[in-house]
Amino acid sequence: MKRILVVSTTGMGDSLWGTPALRALKKSFPDADIHFLVNSHWQKLFVGNPNIDRIINYSPKWFKQPLIGWKLLRYRYDRVLIFHANKDFTRLLPWLRYRSLIAHQTSAWIPEKNRVQIEGLVHGIQRRLILISKIGAILDGGQMEIFFNEAERKDAKAFLDKKSLSPKNYIYINIGASGAHRRWPENRFLALAEKILQQTNYKIILGGGPGEKQHIHDMMENLDPDRCSDSTGIPLKPDSYLISQARLLITCDTGPMHVGFALKVPTVALFGPYDPRGTGPFDLEKNSCFMIHPTAQGEFSSETNYEDGDLKKIDVAVVWDKVQEALAYSPVQLPPMGESSNF
Repeated sequence: MKRILVVSTTGMGDSLWGTPALRALKKSFPDADIHFLVNSHWQKLFVGNPNIDRIINYSPKWFKQPLIGWKLLRYRYDRVLIFHANKDFTRLLPWLRYRSLIAHQTSAWIPEKNRVQIEGLVHGIQRRLILISKIGAILDGGQMEIFFNEAERKDAKAFLDKKSLSPKNYIYINIGASGAHRRWPENRFLALAEKILQQTNYKIILGGGPGEKQHIHDMMENLDPDRCSDSTGIPLKPDSYLISQARLLITCDTGPMHVGFALKVPTVALFGPYDPRGTGPFDLEKNSCFMIHPTAQGEFSSETNYEDGDLKKIDVAVVWDKVQEALAYSPVQLPPMGESSNF
């Protein structure tokens, strides 16, 4: 096998879910060039990944796709593996030259002959691992990965120095999400942040996407400026490194949650519309993620349907209890900021 194209053109978490499979592909087929077609918004997260030989930026906008098509047309692929894509990707299919194409999705635009059938509720990471096993890849665990270079660590360190922060002395709170249905109310994030400042000695970094910039500004107006900072405007990769150095990450079920999982950061995760058994922690130590769902009572049960949960039903007191539970465990030991890491 000379060349493999992996397609993952949707969300941040969807794309990070592919990193265990990418690692297995490179180990199984070390002489093959592995190309990774990924949404340009998340491309930086995969720079430096030794299991990827070429990153090709993707855009769902039709007027940008002919240029992407020309890039793809240069190569002939033995395998095209669709880890996750929407219908807009079909505009690129005529540009692809390949021997075989397979996907695990059941979307109507994927011909049934190209689908790998997976029954029941299966985590997104596991679905990708099942897919690559069909071409003979030997699996190598389910831990996600992000790799940092020295410049990215340096940028993060400069931010922490400027804010008088040091590793493990702050809690990173991500208030953002890809849609309103996946976002905990801003006033509850604010109440939780106030509780953390009142009851602990930790400082706080508030994070979120461009759409949350004003919300974060409004929250900062009500919090102690000596103990609170925000990471708006920080590039994606250095911001991810800030998460890696946090004592605790608090987030809804969205992209930064998966960044935390990839970097093995203790995480309090709020789930709502999606079943956490399909989108939550995978192949992680039990006490690395403290999950909350509006319908869950105690331990998560395989007998319960966790879909369509309403995040507005999660009270601040419930999250605060989980924060205290998470802080009771010793954090993962992190390397000094100036040294290389395995992240």
